[in-house]
Amino acid sequence: MITTQIQKNSPTLTPVERKVATFVLSCQHRVVDMTVHSVAQECGVASSAVIRFCKSVGLRGFSELKIELAKELGGFRDNGQLPAFEKSDTTEGIISKVFRSGARTLLDTCNMVDALRLDKMASALSKSKRIFIFGVGTSSIVAVDAQYRLSQLGLWATAYTDILFMNVSAVNAGPEDVVLAISHSGRTKAVVDAVRHARAAGAKTIAITSFADSPLYKESHIASAVFADDANYPVEAVSARLAHICFIDALTMSLAIKNFDSFADHIEARNRILEEIRY
Repeated sequence: MITTQIQKNSPTLTPVERKVATFVLSCQHRVVDMTVHSVAQECGVASSAVIRFCKSVGLRGFSELKIELAKELGGFRDNGQLPAFEKSDTTEGIISKVFRSGARTLLDTCNMVDALRLDKMASALSKSKRIFIFGVGTSSIVAVDAQYRLSQLGLWATAYTDILFMNVSAVNAGPEDVVLAISHSGRTKAVVDAVRHARAAGAKTIAITSFADSPLYKESHIASAVFADDANYPVEAVSARLAHICFIDALTMSLAIKNFDSFADHIEARNRILEEIRY
């Protein structure tokens, strides 16, 4: 979706282009019926700045921006923004907001995931001797889930959620190993430091975060920025967990397809174990 694209590119825009971005995101319905000149007037910038903004977010020009906005407004979203949580919210209203935001997060993530990057991650993991998975806080849940998913496929994978353990394991990684780091902000010092240690030790590093301008994204060999809109939540990274877990599932399935025959045997063995522990 174009609004997702604009949000993710916002940190790299110039101050003038950011003015245009703010207006476009807050007034989508108006922009689809406006001219370049009228948008420029509303933002207090030159018309050329509006064109530069369009190109900076990956579009050919203003006409394409209007087309993409029209497509989005005619689809899943009804107003481009979900209302924030308020003190007066009822239980029914909270349920609606949580599930609508979750659905939107997954749709936005699906539309912006770079398939080539995911494929490169899957290739790196499939060739690895060992996989070290790093994540703390809310990302620790995703890290443990990733360990389980990858282990089901017969891969050697271990999740480290303790700051000391992850850094010790990082310095002991080698050229045949892969580090998978997960962090919503991409700024968690322990995780970024562990990735740096792993790189210095010769390991391949891949990362899942929500921000392309984060230190973790920049420090990793392969990184993917997964969309998450937790601005309307009182708790950090609520929607990010959904996006990151689904990304892990897509990564796991990509791995399974790459090694379909051998992984099919592992899945069959897993199913036998599951049957043994169930009544």
